[in-house]
Amino acid sequence: MQYSISDFLKSHDRSVRLVAGQGGLARAVNEVGILDYELVPGLKSRYQKTNFYEGQLVLSTFLYARDSPYLITDAMRYLVSVGASGLVIKNVFHLELPEAALRLANARNLPVMIIADEALYFDQIILEVGLRVRELEEASYAQRELDVLLRDPFDAGVSRERALRLNPSFGEEHVALYLQNDDPYAASLELPPAGGAQAFGVRDLLCTFDGGLLAVVSGDTVTQTQVDAAEAALDGLGLKGGIGLSELHQGIDELGLAVLEAVHAARLAVRRGRTRLRYEDLGVLRAVLPHATSPSMRAFSQAVLGPLHDFDTEHGAQVARTLETYLDCGRSVDVAAERLGTHPNTVRYRLGQLAVLCSLDWRNPEHMEQLALAHAIAVAGEVSWK
Repeated sequence: MQYSISDFLKSHDRSVRLVAGQGGLARAVNEVGILDYELVPGLKSRYQKTNFYEGQLVLSTFLYARDSPYLITDAMRYLVSVGASGLVIKNVFHLELPEAALRLANARNLPVMIIADEALYFDQIILEVGLRVRELEEASYAQRELDVLLRDPFDAGVSRERALRLNPSFGEEHVALYLQNDDPYAASLELPPAGGAQAFGVRDLLCTFDGGLLAVVSGDTVTQTQVDAAEAALDGLGLKGGIGLSELHQGIDELGLAVLEAVHAARLAVRRGRTRLRYEDLGVLRAVLPHATSPSMRAFSQAVLGPLHDFDTEHGAQVARTLETYLDCGRSVDVAAERLGTHPNTVRYRLGQLAVLCSLDWRNPEHMEQLALAHAIAVAGEVSWK
C-alpha cells in the first residue's frame, strides 16, 4: 500500500488547496523534503543533486524567490525532472505564482498545493506523512486496521475512522471484493505487481487480508464497469480460490459490512466449488450469518443435524451429506443424485432415513423448513469470519 498526493489532500482538506497539477493526484509519496536555498543561483550546482528525489513531497516558502518570481517556475521545472510527487507552498510572503509555473505544473501533472491554514507547519507535515508512509509500507498494516474494523462493523464511527486510515481518498459509494485463498500449499497470498493492479485507482484499495486478497472499489458513484474490471483483475491473477462480491454500499462508514459480505460470499463460493458468488445471492444465509455462532442457533442446528452425523460416523453412511447436497442444489433429487454420483432412488432412501434419525420427514414442508434452517446455521458457522 502506498501513500499518495490524493491521500495527503484528503487528510488536509480544510488546510491545503490544490492550485495546479490535478492529473498527478495518484502520485505516490515516499518521503518529504524542504526546498529552501538549494535552487538559488550559484548554489544549485552544489545541492540540487543530493537533496531531491523521485517520490518526494517537497515543501517550500520560496523565501529565496521573493525578488525573482521566475525562480518558482525554474523550481517546478526541476522538480518535474527529478520525479517529485508534488509541491506544497506555505505562501507566507504572499508571492504571486507565475502563470508559466502553473501551466507547467498542469502540463506535467505536478500537483501544486497552497497551505491555507497558518497553523499548519512543515514539521507537522513531515512527521505525519513520514508516519503514514511507514505504516502503509508494513505488510501487516491493512490486516491490523481491518481486524479493528470488523470487531464491530455496525459501529459507523469506527468504520469511517479505520476506512480513512486505510485510504483517505475513499469515496462514499463502494463495493468490496474478496479472493479467498484455496491453495493448501500457500500460507497466504501476496499483492500482485503494479501491472496486475492497474484496475485499481487512487480511490480504491487492494491489500492482503486473512490469507486472501481484498479489493475495495469506491467513488462518488461506483459503476458496474468498475466492479467488473476489479473482478477481472483478481480473476486474472490465476490464483486458486473463489471471489466474493459485497452489495453496493452508500457510505464509507459501512466498509466493515461490505468487507464481511465479500468474505462470507467468497468462503461460501469455495465451499460450493464456485469461482464467484455475490452476497445478494446468498438467500436466507444473509439473515442467518450475523447470528450463526450464538448459543441458541448452534444448539438448534446441533439438535437437528447431530443425530445424522453420529449415524454416518457409526455406520459409514452419507445421510448428512445427501441432505446437504439436496438443499444446496435447490431441493432437486435428480441434481443431487448427479452431484453425488448415485441413483435418484438412493437419494430418496437416504432422505427417508431422516424421519427415523431426527423425526423430521423431508416430504413435509414444515419439517423441511427446520432441516433447511439447521443446515443454513451450520453452513453460516463454517464460513463466518469470527
